[in-house]
Parts: sequence; C-alpha cells; structure tokens
Amino acid sequence: MSRAKLDEHRRLWREKPVLEGVYRVWFDEILAEVPPGARVLEVGAGPGFLAAHARAERPDLGWIATDVIATPWNDLVADGLRLPLASASVQAVVGLDLVHHLARPAKFFAEAARVVVPGGRVAVVEPWVTPFSYPIYRFLHQEGCTLGLDPWNPFGLVEGEMKDAFDGDAAVAHRLLGRTPGARWAELGFAPPRCRRLNGFAYLLSLGFKPGTLLPRPVLPWLVAADYATRPLAALLGMRAVLVWNRLG
Repeated sequence: MSRAKLDEHRRLWREKPVLEGVYRVWFDEILAEVPPGARVLEVGAGPGFLAAHARAERPDLGWIATDVIATPWNDLVADGLRLPLASASVQAVVGLDLVHHLARPAKFFAEAARVVVPGGRVAVVEPWVTPFSYPIYRFLHQEGCTLGLDPWNPFGLVEGEMKDAFDGDAAVAHRLLGRTPGARWAELGFAPPRCRRLNGFAYLLSLGFKPGTLLPRPVLPWLVAADYATRPLAALLGMRAVLVWNRLG
C-alpha cells in the first residue's frame, strides 16, 4: 500500500460521510472485545479511522496505532510479522481488514501471542465468505476470493519473497477458521477463535472506498437496523465476521 492510497481513502472518508456510519458498526464490534483500561495495539491501522473512533469513544484505552507506511496520524511504523513491542506488553491486538492481507499469518499470530499478556486477545473484523458474499468478493471486488487457497500461505510466496501490502484475498479468514484444528492454534498460543458473522447491506450500497454512493445518508440508520435484524441469517447473507482469539495463559 502506498501513502497516496491512504490519502485517497482519507479524502473519500471526508467526502462520503455515510462511510463513517457504515464502519462505526465494525469499529464498535472490535471495541466490545477490549476490556476497560486496556493497552491496545492496532496492526494495519492504515488511514487511521479505527484509532480515531476508539480514542473518541473509549478514552480509557491506551491505543497504539501502527502500520507499515509512515503517516502523521499513526503512532508507529511496524510490520505485523515483527512487532516492535516488548513481550506481554498489551492486553489486546486488534485490526480491521488485517488478516486477509497477511503474507504469513503464522508469523503474525506468533508475534501477537508474544506481545499479548496471558488471557489477552486478538480481535479483528474481516471479510467472510457466505453464499451471498462469495460472488461479490470473487467477481466485483479488486482483491478476489480464492476458496482453494492455503490459508497459511495465501499468496503462494516462497521464503524471502514479498508482496504488496495492499494485496489481499477475502477467503483467507474463512479458510483459516475452517481448516485449522485447535491443536494448531494452541501451538501458536491461542484458544480456537470465536466467530460472529455480520451482514453488510449498508456497506454494499455505500460502494465502500469508491467514488459515489447508492446509500443516501437519511437511509443509513434503516439499513444498519436491517443488518442487525437479519443477523440470524448471516451464515447465508453475511459479508463480514468478528474473529476473536484468546491468549492461552
């Protein structure tokens, strides 16, 4: 990801206020997993929207926003595979649209297990594959959705090979949960993850970080309410999931 891409996202965020209402739902899902007074490391903070929301809504938290690109709004430049923090120094590691961009997820989880205190957690919101979302991610999204990928090497990299930070695949988180036994998570220091599926009708109509929107702002509360009301159907209709790994003590 380039700094120019982050600047473009920040410009669209300002020009499309409906985006804040759409993303607030996901931000709050992450914050609900963070205990009071926690020191929190955000990995892949990108344009800084989650950090800004967290600091406004949860001033009790010690929030550290990191990204691989240097920006004036994030706190640290950091690679999620080599975190510049002391061991057992935070209560939570969080991210939005993080895991499906990781070149080597095992290295991230090993690092997260190192910096999180026993009993702490990793909490993320990620794209999720359902009968409804698959054709959208597969054919209409720039990142694609490869159901047969190896979730522990989703981009087929050989040792030492790199990828662009913005490259991603919407199937990664779904495959990680579906293909990883509990013993593998325990090796990495975590209990098997919890998963809450989320709908995303408001997100779809907002067109995300593309110019324009099909979602008038007065309609936003109604679409968000519809997303909540239809959560029992999210296994079929969901677009996202909240995933939480608890650190073993």
